[in-house]
Amino acid sequence: MRFRVWSKAITVLLGLIFLLTGCWGNLPVNNRILVLAMGIDPAKSPNQFTVTFQSPTPSAVTNSSQGSSSGSGGQSAVFAVKGTGQSLEAAFNQAQAKVSKDLYLGQLQLLVISNQLKPTLLKRAVTSLQSIGTLDKTPYIVVANESAFKMLQQTSPQAKFPSLYFISLFGCMSCQTDALGMRFWQYLVRIDTRGVDPYIPVALPFSQGYRVDRIALYRGYHYVTMLDPTQTTTFGILQGLAHKVSLYLPKFQATVAFLTGPSRLTTQVVNGQVHATFNVHLTAMLMGLDSHSETTQKISEISQMASDTLAKRCVALVRQLQHQDVDPLGIGRMLSWQHPDTFSHYAHWHQEYPKVHVIVHCVVKITDVGTTK
Repeated sequence: MRFRVWSKAITVLLGLIFLLTGCWGNLPVNNRILVLAMGIDPAKSPNQFTVTFQSPTPSAVTNSSQGSSSGSGGQSAVFAVKGTGQSLEAAFNQAQAKVSKDLYLGQLQLLVISNQLKPTLLKRAVTSLQSIGTLDKTPYIVVANESAFKMLQQTSPQAKFPSLYFISLFGCMSCQTDALGMRFWQYLVRIDTRGVDPYIPVALPFSQGYRVDRIALYRGYHYVTMLDPTQTTTFGILQGLAHKVSLYLPKFQATVAFLTGPSRLTTQVVNGQVHATFNVHLTAMLMGLDSHSETTQKISEISQMASDTLAKRCVALVRQLQHQDVDPLGIGRMLSWQHPDTFSHYAHWHQEYPKVHVIVHCVVKITDVGTTK
C-alpha cells in the first residue's frame, strides 16, 4: 500500500516537471505567457486549492518598455487565469486549457499564499513548487490575509505589476522600515531546518495599493498568528534587520529616529536550563528636542530610556512567541550550532522552547541631534 502511494506521488511530480519546464519545444517568448505572480488559495473542496497565474498584458509590457507606468486607455496592466485541483499539476493543466499560449513559470517573481491554507495543502503546494525545473526559487513570497487572488487584483501607484512593487520594496534596504523580505529559497531553508520557524511578510490591500508592515508566523506549515506593525518592528530589531525605525518618548516629547544596528543571539546551558541572550546595539538620531534643553545629560537620559523601552518591548515579544510555541527568531537553531549535544537531546524542540530563559540587552546610542528651534 505504501509503495503504491509513493509510486503515485513520484508519477505526479514527474508529470509536473515535464508539464511546467517548458523546455521540450524551446518556444520563443512570443508563444509564451510569462507568469510574474502566482497566488494559492484554498478551494471550496477541502482537499483542493485554486492557483492564480498572473501575467502582464501586451499593452502593459509595451508601455513599460516605453517608460509608461500604466496600461493604455485605462486598460488593466495584468490579467489572471485560474485553475483548481488536488495538485499543482492539476490546477496548472486547468488554467493552461483556458489560454492559447503556454504558461511559463521561469520568470516568476512573486508567490502569494493565503493564510487560510491548511497545512496539508500548503505542504503539497510547496513540495510541487520545488519540483518545477524552471523555477529558480528566488521569487519573493508573501502572505495574503484570506485571499491571495484578491490581493493580486489590487494595484499600486508605485508599480502596476504587483511583483515589481514587492521587488522594489524588499530590494531597497535604505527605503524600508524592516528588511524582512523573504525569498522562496529562504522560506524553504527555514521549513527544512530544525529549531527555526518560518516568517513571511503579509501584504494587506488598501485603497492606494499594498501595505506591508506585518509578518505572518508559521510553525512548520501551520499558520500561527500575524504580528501587528509594532511587534513586526520589534521582531526586525531582534533580527538585526531594522532600518529607519522610530521611537517616540512622551516624557521628553522627542523622537529617537532612524534606529538601526545589529543584534547578536547567544545561548548557554546552565544546570540543564537553556538561556538565550540577545545583544542589540542601535544607533539613532534624536529629533524634536528643543535646542535650549539639548544637554549631554538630557541626551544620555533619553538614550537610557530608549534602551530600556525597546528592551522591555523585545522581551515581551519573545515571551509571546514562546507562549504561542513558535520560534521564528531561531533560538533552537542557535542552540544546535553552539551546543549541539544539548540540542540533540530534545526530540521535540517545541516542548523545550517555551521554557527557555530569555534576556535582552539593548543599547541605543544617539549619534546626531536634530533640533526644532
